[in-house]
Amino acid sequence: MTTQFSFRAGALGQLLTPLVAPQGIRATRAIIDLDAIGANVRALRGAISPTSRLMAVVKADAYGHGAPWVAKAAVDAGAELLGVATVSEGLVLRAHGVETPILILGSIEPDEAAAACQARLEITIASDRVLTAVQNLAASGAVRTPVGIHLKVDTGLRRFGAEPELAIALARRIHGDPRLRFAGVFTHFASADEPSEPFTGEQLLRFERFVAAVQESGAPMPPRHVANSAAILTGRGVDWGIARAGIALYGVPPSNEVGLLSGMRPALSIESRIARLFAIDAGDTVGYNRTYRASVATRGALIPIGYADGYRRSLAGKAWAGLAGERANVLGRISMDQIVIEAPRRLDLKAGDPVQVLGGDPRLAAPSVAEMAEMMDTNAYEVLVSIRQRIPRVIVKDGAVIAVRMHESGDILKTQTTD
Repeated sequence: MTTQFSFRAGALGQLLTPLVAPQGIRATRAIIDLDAIGANVRALRGAISPTSRLMAVVKADAYGHGAPWVAKAAVDAGAELLGVATVSEGLVLRAHGVETPILILGSIEPDEAAAACQARLEITIASDRVLTAVQNLAASGAVRTPVGIHLKVDTGLRRFGAEPELAIALARRIHGDPRLRFAGVFTHFASADEPSEPFTGEQLLRFERFVAAVQESGAPMPPRHVANSAAILTGRGVDWGIARAGIALYGVPPSNEVGLLSGMRPALSIESRIARLFAIDAGDTVGYNRTYRASVATRGALIPIGYADGYRRSLAGKAWAGLAGERANVLGRISMDQIVIEAPRRLDLKAGDPVQVLGGDPRLAAPSVAEMAEMMDTNAYEVLVSIRQRIPRVIVKDGAVIAVRMHESGDILKTQTTD
């Protein structure tokens, strides 16, 4: 099998330019670089203890990148566990042939336990009612045993997790049931992306006290995990049994205060193409409600992306795109499906020329995910997961397109290959 089309890295100012134009693919598309995922996993793997296992967190469709492909690329590069937020996310991975251990990091309802167990998903426990449901299933013989269980302790984030006193009782029950496998115990930091915040140290102390109390009760301690992306990058909790890589897996820093490791790079970029070039005279207005008025003559370039794609209306007057290696400001209001950017007359442009909307090679002048987050007054996480499904995901490995996922057509997965 060979791909029907492949992409090459263009010269400065060019995007991933198709050698053979993809048939039926929207001009606006997200390029997912699996080689970047692999490089990021290897860098993160090198930052933790050789005896620790790296969990690649691929919840929320791998932060908008495409969970089946990212999961496989991460495992191929050295990740030994996968993390999701819901049962359905785990089922999607199993349906795509992923056999790696998968942990549901979030809460589930008791009536979801059967589907999770049947798919061999490891379950996070933080309440008596979910543990009881799992134990009843295991005792009934309806699911394969032992069932992998992780216990989550709330050490101060005040979200999902058991109070330490309850967690000790839950740990005893898990350990005492031969149909369960005590696979891990963990907590989650509230402020690891703020290295100077002392609360991270306080959470570590609370967690260590809990661990000591469990050990005193006679229950053996399973692998522990506290390190998220920010903690891995700053060296906290990296010598424990498991470390969880989320945002850093995708080559995006957790915050402005925590940088990436050498060799890490973004895995996602959004590109589009000029749909129309037109003259703008001095005094002309652009867009709804005429909020932009040209002070001098220039040109506009119409780009088919808008707030229905996740390109927020609030970006008006703030955002830019990369055009021929230069910043091109967005002019006027963001529409549902379109924006207009400035296309200076000195640039040799035509309809169909590429535009870099987000991320990718910084020489192409598009805003990074972090810069887009600042313009949106949010964080990088929300920028990534807000990219709508109607933007096709073009999955690239070794410089070639291996798959395209499109949703508008009703196809959940469309791989373009030929015999």
